Amino acid sequence: MRTKLSLILLASSIFLTGCERDRIKAICDSNPQLCANLHTDGWCRFERSNLIRARYQQYTEPSDASHYVLMTALVTYRTCLEPLMDIEYTDRQERKNDKVEAVVLVRDELAQLEQQSRHSDYPYLQLWHWQRHGDRQARTRFMAQAERPEMQQPELQKALAALLVVRDKPAAEQALHRALGLYGKGQDIDSAIIADLINLYVGERRFEDAWVWTRVMSGFASGKGLNPARMDAYARFSPEQQQQMQQQADNIVRRLKNGTYIRQ
Repeated sequence: MRTKLSLILLASSIFLTGCERDRIKAICDSNPQLCANLHTDGWCRFERSNLIRARYQQYTEPSDASHYVLMTALVTYRTCLEPLMDIEYTDRQERKNDKVEAVVLVRDELAQLEQQSRHSDYPYLQLWHWQRHGDRQARTRFMAQAERPEMQQPELQKALAALLVVRDKPAAEQALHRALGLYGKGQDIDSAIIADLINLYVGERRFEDAWVWTRVMSGFASGKGLNPARMDAYARFSPEQQQQMQQQADNIVRRLKNGTYIRQ
């Protein structure tokens, strides 16, 4: 039965891969300009296909969101190809040449897209320009729209907290809790958000909160290597206190996993 299942899964994978190749080929056949400056061999195949899809999305349904996805796809594609530039081909030198040309062209394309998006109100683009280029105006605009519906994404709230923590720790704490509350049932939670909360609480000497959230971290797979006993270096609690705080941590873990977390 296991062998039969493996064969079925393998056949499905081959089928899906074939369908994806057909879809990419159809895009390139109907819009050759979307594929013309990319390398053609089997290296970085997934990244190449992802870039073609992103170009097609921006070409057919242009928006700030698809603009951002395209920029991300360009960086991923370039990052995949760049290490190959040091590989020496003896029989097929042209392979190296088309990769070099592709890297140069996608760098130019990315620079053009970045220039076009410098004044965008789309939060992910604002964050891009601040984090990658230190654009202070982009940072200011990003922080100014903290309450907008577009900002209600865990990643954006986490980034907002990182900007707020220096001058407004309560607001940073609120943003981190809001980020956790934006996850749905069964979604993978970014453990870095919990780690940022723990660091904030330790920095403010709120050791009870830090103890609780260290145990929350331990309740997820990403926290299995964590040693909660290290909190004893900051503060010691009685067995009764620990039991009560563990119940609090268990309750938080349960609500996070159910997608019902709201800071109480």
